Amino acid sequence: MSSKFKVQSSKSRETAARPDGCRASFNFEPGTLNFELVVEGVRKSFRDPSGGTVEVLRGVSFELRAGEMAAVVGASGAGKTTLLHVLGGLEAADAGRARLGDFRINGAGAAELARWRGREVGFVFQSQRLLADLSAEENVALPLLVARRGWREARARAREMLDAVGLASRAAHLAGELSGGEQQRVALARALVTRPRLVLADEPTGNLDARTGDEVGALLLDLCRLQRACVLVATHNERLARLCDRVLVLRDGQLEEVRG
Repeated sequence: MSSKFKVQSSKSRETAARPDGCRASFNFEPGTLNFELVVEGVRKSFRDPSGGTVEVLRGVSFELRAGEMAAVVGASGAGKTTLLHVLGGLEAADAGRARLGDFRINGAGAAELARWRGREVGFVFQSQRLLADLSAEENVALPLLVARRGWREARARAREMLDAVGLASRAAHLAGELSGGEQQRVALARALVTRPRLVLADEPTGNLDARTGDEVGALLLDLCRLQRACVLVATHNERLARLCDRVLVLRDGQLEEVRG
């Protein structure tokens, strides 16, 4: 990680720079925070091919409030994706606790986690994972249809989100007909259409050129602020990290907070 980032307290005034030159300030005063996401002592290990154990997360602890965005940075293989998977209920932690509001992520069964993810979690991946033979509108509406919402409601919400990401005119186009940047915008709309309380983004600008990545990154954070979602972004992109309210470095299985 660049030495331009400096260690900071998590309870301080943050200023986030935007590519358009605007700056937004967030004042987090000690004693007034109502943390939405609380992670305490989370540990996660994997078996290596030789039969040994590799400890990826070694007691990770941090907190996020509603509407707050944190970037998780670190070397490839440091465990950023693993952390997102644990917090999204895709992998079980070996130890520790994590909760979103009153929901204990590490204490729930598989069926309960699946229902919770559908309602409360939005995932954004480096690869958009769109269905190429569906339109942009149909891709965005899909999470609502899976949640058994009616087509009329799902379509209206999908069009609303496509308009928010600047793709209202591309709603009827098949996903495979869109550019990489447009596909990632559709992926953002799909992740946010359920109005999740937690958004987990894994290298959301990794497959985009610098300019498009900056635009998509800023759009992701702006939309999440409007929806008051907790956001955790795993990224190697320093420009995207600097747009977030906080930067967390994952090193040797533990998190250290820094500032630019």
